[in-house]
This record gives sequence, C-alpha cells and structure tokens, in this order.
Amino acid sequence: MKRGLLIILFLCLILTFVVPTAEATSLWDGNDALFRDNKANQVGDILTVIINEDATASQEASTDASQDNQADVGGGTGILDFIRGFSFSQSDSSNASGSTTRSGSLSAEITVQIEEELENGNLKISGTRAVTVNDEKQDIKLTGIVRPEDISPQNTVQSNYIANAEIDYEGRGVIGDRQRQGIISRMIAWLF
Repeated sequence: MKRGLLIILFLCLILTFVVPTAEATSLWDGNDALFRDNKANQVGDILTVIINEDATASQEASTDASQDNQADVGGGTGILDFIRGFSFSQSDSSNASGSTTRSGSLSAEITVQIEEELENGNLKISGTRAVTVNDEKQDIKLTGIVRPEDISPQNTVQSNYIANAEIDYEGRGVIGDRQRQGIISRMIAWLF
C-alpha cells in the first residue's frame, strides 16, 4: 500500500512539472476602463474643440451743434464821431453722424493637445490644423485654458468654454490672395 501511494505521489509530482497548469482567469482582467472616463486629463492627451464663434459689433455716433453770435455797436460821439455804427451777426451749425458694423462667424472642429496642467488643475491646450483644397490653404491655430469638468464624456469641449482663447483662422491661395489689397492700393490708401 505504501508503494502504491508513493507511485501516485510520484506521478502527481511529474504531472505538476510536465503538464502546464491552468490558471483561473476573471472576466475583469484588472482593466478599470469600464469605470474610467476616457476624457483628456493629462499632458500629452488630445482633445477635440468644437468652434462655434459668432461676433458682431456695431457703433453709432452723431453730433449736432449750432452757434449764433450777434453784436450791435453804436456810432462814436465827441472826438470819435467819425466812427459809424455797425452790427454783425454770425451763425454756424454742423451735423455729423456715422456708424460701423462688423461681424464674423467661424464654425470648425480642431483636435488639440494638452500642453500643461496648471496648479489649479486647469489644462493649457494648443493645436493647429491645416487643410488644403484646390491650392487654397486654410490654417486654424488655437490656444487657451480648459477646466477638466468642461470636457464632455465624448472628449470634446465647446470653444466658448475656453479661457484666454486665441483662435487664428487664415486662408492663403489664389482666392485668398485676391481678397488682399495690392501694394499700390495700400500705398494710395496710406497717402490719402
């Protein structure tokens, strides 16, 4: 009996080293992505900014001024009787009015990168985007500061939630160049 038990123990020992052991695995492999939000929150993470900017400014001014002056001087007496009497009157008026109106609109999406996490937890972001269509190049540059709580679960943020936002939008190409004044037009405008 002892011999049979020793054989069984010996076989179990051999099977332990020869046959690979099966490990129990879990459906949850330690990845906490199920409970974690995939929002940008540290340096190097990327974030999509949805730009919807509308700006309108108008100014109006008007002036209305008038002035009337009148004087009557009688003739001289005594030694000054050679001075004749005279009178004069003067009036002037001016009216002026003017107005200016300026408006602009920009809608775009740009993906930016977190450059720095500030002491208060806010995130400094910056990014550029260049698109060329038919030899027309459109460049968008964006910098600013975002609060982490303003970032949506889809990892996007609206441009109106960006503090110190600087959004530059430029176009270059045949059509864009036609929109700029030429050197001669600029010189004439400068002179006059």
